[in-house]
Amino acid sequence: MLSAPLVAEASDELHLSPERRTFLNFWFRHVWEYTLPTFPAVFLTAGITGVPVPELVAAGTPLTLAAIAGGVFFGFRGLQPSRRSGGESSLPEAGRQLARFVWNLLPFFLVIVLTVGLDIHLVYTLAVVTTGVILLNRLPLNSLRQLARQHLSIDLAFLIWGIMLFKEIVVATGAMGNIAGELSAMGIPPLALVVLLPAIIAFITGYTTAFVGLSFPVLVPFIPPGELSAYYVMLGLASGICAHLLSPMHACLVMTMHYYQAGMGSTYRMLLIPTAVIFLTAACVFAVAGWLVG
Repeated sequence: MLSAPLVAEASDELHLSPERRTFLNFWFRHVWEYTLPTFPAVFLTAGITGVPVPELVAAGTPLTLAAIAGGVFFGFRGLQPSRRSGGESSLPEAGRQLARFVWNLLPFFLVIVLTVGLDIHLVYTLAVVTTGVILLNRLPLNSLRQLARQHLSIDLAFLIWGIMLFKEIVVATGAMGNIAGELSAMGIPPLALVVLLPAIIAFITGYTTAFVGLSFPVLVPFIPPGELSAYYVMLGLASGICAHLLSPMHACLVMTMHYYQAGMGSTYRMLLIPTAVIFLTAACVFAVAGWLVG
């Protein structure tokens, strides 16, 4: 909800419909879920399946690119650029604005570079970058205490711990193998399970962490080891996130439609095609990877 008023203010001159504003605000909030190692979907999926974060990020990068391209094409199609009064910014001023933008996001970029580029564990990169930001900005101790009280979520910590514990229990009790055996006996192809199970759970719950934590522990036996494992995981993750984007239980979607007073039918019509583009991109990436590996 923090971004919704900003999008409303920024788009006033464009006279966007409530559905178009809903699409833009909702869609671009989720384009990074396939690749950013700081998103729960990425680091939890990597932890459950054993696929290294850099490999999962590399496999999912085409999905983020497709999401951005789809959002730009379907979100801004037919719009005319607004003519602002007061003239355009000079080149030096534009350069200063860009430099401020990069500087403000530098900690975020450092986390990505250290985690994905140098293969350093996310815990260590977050600790180092956070400490650097605190020291550089000389944040007072009282502010740090207040931030910790407001944003340290015990519920989220227990949720992540519970998901990993659930996965280990399923493995230790042999339930994972039993479930895999029963599903195989039903004649369901492994690839179909990789696609369907995350999608079903994501659509029902509307919650990314839920479909990752409930589906991937069961899918681990169906994911073959080797060069294609990251692409199997990427395909399952893409299927789940696409279903999550279309779920009527998705709180972000419901709250955004309510804020802009957008119609559900019109909003879904805007979401269907770009969501399908993301899944088709995942399927194409998987197919190409399988062809290259042989």
